[in-house]
Amino acid sequence: MSTVFEHLPSRLFFPLASVHREHYAALLLIYYRLFLEYHSGVERELVVASFEEYFRTLGDAPSLQAPPGLPAGLPGEGEGEGDGDDVAQSSDPTEEKGEEPGGASGSPDGPASVERGDTRLAASAFLRRLIEYGWVNEEEQQDFVRVINISSYATPFFEALHRVEQGISVEYESHVIGIYSSLVGDAAREHGEHAVINAHGHTRMLVESLKVLHQNIRRHIQALYDGDPDVHEILHIHYDLYMNEVIDRAYNRLKTSENLSKYRPRILQAVADYLVDDDWLARTAERLSVMKRSSVAAARELLRSLLIEIRDELKNLDPLLTQIDDKNRRYSRISTERIKARLYSDASIAGKIKHILAAWADGAGDETGPRALRHGIYRSRRLDAGSLYTRRSRSLDVAAFQAVRPDAFELEQAEVELLLRIRNQLSPERIAGFLEPFCPADGSAVPAHSIVTDMESFVRVIYAAAYAESRDDRFPFRVSWGDEETRSGRFVFRRHDFSRRRPL
Repeated sequence: MSTVFEHLPSRLFFPLASVHREHYAALLLIYYRLFLEYHSGVERELVVASFEEYFRTLGDAPSLQAPPGLPAGLPGEGEGEGDGDDVAQSSDPTEEKGEEPGGASGSPDGPASVERGDTRLAASAFLRRLIEYGWVNEEEQQDFVRVINISSYATPFFEALHRVEQGISVEYESHVIGIYSSLVGDAAREHGEHAVINAHGHTRMLVESLKVLHQNIRRHIQALYDGDPDVHEILHIHYDLYMNEVIDRAYNRLKTSENLSKYRPRILQAVADYLVDDDWLARTAERLSVMKRSSVAAARELLRSLLIEIRDELKNLDPLLTQIDDKNRRYSRISTERIKARLYSDASIAGKIKHILAAWADGAGDETGPRALRHGIYRSRRLDAGSLYTRRSRSLDVAAFQAVRPDAFELEQAEVELLLRIRNQLSPERIAGFLEPFCPADGSAVPAHSIVTDMESFVRVIYAAAYAESRDDRFPFRVSWGDEETRSGRFVFRRHDFSRRRPL
């Protein structure tokens, strides 16, 4: 027996059954209102910003912990019981750990947990979880802008949440005809308060239905890429499923009997006439104020806003209609290309490679010899051991791996320097104290070769020259360099002199 869960993700209802269900419901409604305002999906940054604003109004973001087995940075839920570290008591061990059945793999983006008070991370985490559960999906546009759209199967549930919040439960059969019949005719002149409200509802549902149609076409396009269907399966998807669900039910009616180009000019003209008719606005606003239990001025403003919204929504439908036409043409082209690829697969490079691999697999156990292939990609028409790619080996000089024996002088210098570092004898203060008895108080220069007597003093002189150049006034001695080399015993170095910066 067919069930509704054959068409829905298994975790679709997890958000509304978790301990964070109030946050999820509020965020879903926030997104749904954004979705109604934009004709081709909502940019991800705008969704995150709206979610972040919601958490800021709460004064604090919920503390979310992602247990092992769930994507990082996302609020974890048990199966209908709890989230993360706040999971309710349950007999299911996966629920007690805050894990979900199946153990979703970790996600590279996002933190392992969302600390309380970080509204930005909380907003991103909840959005990623709604995508994970299947309420919404993410699409990257050609300009690399990421757009969040409602999943087609989740649309009724968004409508239910919205209608529960708003208290509206009206269904319409034909939106374009409904708008036209409500605004164009004597009924709108006599009972405009009802006509405008009905037309506004039809307009909203028309825009929403077009968005759903846009997403349905996208879903069918994606279905062509999933798996590797045969020709008869592609034909079934195209002429049975797509034609029935998209073309016959919506697209043909949009282009023929309910074509906007036929009704929209008259609707827009009627709206323009109502907006400038003060007598009609006054009469209708007075009756609308009784219905809404508000003042006449508020009712008049509401009436004008509804008419303006109807006008703007109908005018701004062209980009969405263009996208629907483009996606429909794209679906037809992709479907045809997939059929051609299946029928003429051996004629393409990909088909030839596939044929080669299939032939190799069929002849892998053949002991009589390699199988001959009917292709012309390679100069040889046979596959054998020589056809396989092997990495070239190169000979390396053994001497390159031998350790280089250090020079005796350099080794002795390194040992002395290490000992002095261990005893903290190479700090700027200790080096200044080392030069103190050698430099005269009147500021005259003393040559460095007169100071060097052994390896330890040689190392100290090297550090003294480095400190004198790099530390400026912080080091009490300066250094001046000569051009010639000088020698002091076995030590040879460039001539340089030390002197006091400030004579005593």
